[in-house]
Amino acid sequence: MSFAEVFRAARKEKKLTQQQLADELEMDRSVISHYERGKSTPNFDSIPKICKILDLKYDDIFD
Repeated sequence: MSFAEVFRAARKEKKLTQQQLADELEMDRSVISHYERGKSTPNFDSIPKICKILDLKYDDIFD
């Protein structure tokens, strides 16, 4: 699975809306949308926070 697919599935599993996740990550909702559509990937500094919020390991999202 691609980063976009894993990211979206993890967000949905946590029952978070894009806006809720964006608020927790302190970013705009459009960034979350871009991640989920594969238009962009998170910067290095955001990855640990994403992993913590979505209960993922680095290897889960970038395999």
